[in-house]
Amino acid sequence: MAVRDFGTRTIKQPLTPLVFSAIAVAGTLAAFLFTVVDLARFERDNGFKPSPTPIQRARYEPVAKAQWRQVRAHLEARLNQRSPLELGAVWATRAGQVCGLVNGRGSFGGLAAMTRFYTVDQRPVFHQDVAHVAFQKAWFECRRDPYVMLHEGTTEPGFCGTELGKRRCFKVKNGVRVG
Repeated sequence: MAVRDFGTRTIKQPLTPLVFSAIAVAGTLAAFLFTVVDLARFERDNGFKPSPTPIQRARYEPVAKAQWRQVRAHLEARLNQRSPLELGAVWATRAGQVCGLVNGRGSFGGLAAMTRFYTVDQRPVFHQDVAHVAFQKAWFECRRDPYVMLHEGTTEPGFCGTELGKRRCFKVKNGVRVG
């Protein structure tokens, strides 16, 4: 490439910096495009699964309710309470797992707050039963596939998800107390 130096002489500049710059810009754009495509694929693969059609719901709901009866019996036996269980949201997934939240009594007799559970072979699994990462992965799969709702309720774990907590806790939205 030739450049004129104040109109009197011509100076030859090498093309190497221009080629390197063009390659760097093209590489950056390709990396950005790959990131956008990969993020879109990741979001699609890990997003909520679609709700069942009415026909699918009608077909699977009796099966899910039968599973829930078994799971509830195991849950009551596991928590060993005299009073009825306080349940949050409970649902069945496409894979046949029952997932939800329950407020059960702890080993000292006090209510333990809304605790997440999922099932393996119709038996409830709580966070303390398995490794943290294993529970979080299983719970993530539960949360993204609420196929058939078995019991309406809160999905908020902890004290504020309980009946007593609803009366004592308050919600904050945009820094302002609501309700």
